[in-house]
Amino acid sequence: MQRNISLLVLAAALALAGCDQGKNVTIKDKNGSVTVSANGQHITVHSDNGKDGEVTINGNGTNYTVRSSEGNSTVEVNTKGVNVSGRLPAFVNIYPGAKVISSVNGGGSHNGGGTVAFETGATPAAVIGFYKEKAAASGFQQNLDANDAGSLIYSATSGTKTIQVLASKDSSGTHAQVTWSGQ
Repeated sequence: MQRNISLLVLAAALALAGCDQGKNVTIKDKNGSVTVSANGQHITVHSDNGKDGEVTINGNGTNYTVRSSEGNSTVEVNTKGVNVSGRLPAFVNIYPGAKVISSVNGGGSHNGGGTVAFETGATPAAVIGFYKEKAAASGFQQNLDANDAGSLIYSATSGTKTIQVLASKDSSGTHAQVTWSGQ
């Protein structure tokens, strides 16, 4: 049943993509309904009661944001860059000059954990070196330092806090992902 609703939502979103502004489509079944509304440059999907979740997709193809109903968990993807100011714990830094392309924060802002992905022109070794230095200066103890076929992986902990960094070379430079948990 859940799959059928997902397919209906997708079909409604596609149908609305070519419609004028202000059009809404509501899909109902015995378990509730989902409303898809097209408004200018985005499509918004609300749950049956309008409170249990919302998904907004920017229609220009560069920015995607998903927020939970309580506002504490977010997923943001933006090919032009994501602003993470104030949304990362003090022990998580962004590599200097890097462009953040996605951010996931869960469980009460940055306290529960999250992931940021970014691109940089620096080498994977330089990125990992930066995080090793920052972690050591913050009292973290290294758990893992590995090279898996050119993808560098680093992990460290300090009490209940953990940080893991994955950096690998791609066609446009280095793609890196930083995952953290704890307070």
